[in-house]
Amino acid sequence: MKKQLFVLALATVGAQAFGQAAFWSGDTTGDPVWNRPVSFTSLSGVGTATPYEVQPFYVKQDDQYVFEVNGVSHPDTFILVYGPSFNPATPLVGLINGDDDFSGTFTVLSGSGQGFASSRIALGETSNFDGGSGGLFLTAGVQYYAVVTGFGNTDFGTYDAGIGGPAGTRVNLGIVPEPATMIALGAGLAAIAARRRRK
Repeated sequence: MKKQLFVLALATVGAQAFGQAAFWSGDTTGDPVWNRPVSFTSLSGVGTATPYEVQPFYVKQDDQYVFEVNGVSHPDTFILVYGPSFNPATPLVGLINGDDDFSGTFTVLSGSGQGFASSRIALGETSNFDGGSGGLFLTAGVQYYAVVTGFGNTDFGTYDAGIGGPAGTRVNLGIVPEPATMIALGAGLAAIAARRRRK
């Protein structure tokens, strides 16, 4: 019985908890600042020292995803997605897509976007940097970074965020596990299971 609990505990520690959508809340008040992009090729002249927060994430299936943010006390959100790396000192490198304002019904978060205080990156959304043509197509196993920032330097505060995809897709917050770590964990679990069978 103790060995079974030990194996179960190891399996739980090693497992990545994927969900169709991933949610988090944050507060950009007092966070580091950067000069945010205004497009794929240029930086903002208004958001030159805007507080930002970064949430690493990855997905389990290649597909189109939606990234939504709703300001709670944040007056004017601005969101971007990067991959496979993110460096605020080079904000145009690795930029996948971005969005400023969103009004309409959310599909990942509950409720509706409130204009300036909400943002959404999704296929077909004309406010995206790409005019909605590319949306947010993500590849399994690639490290991505969701960035929540403000339109201007005085735009900061609390927010709710979510990333989700169609049925069958999975999103996980955090860093992509190194293959060697996952292989070692799998080998260890297999050895424990084999030893248990022999006894």
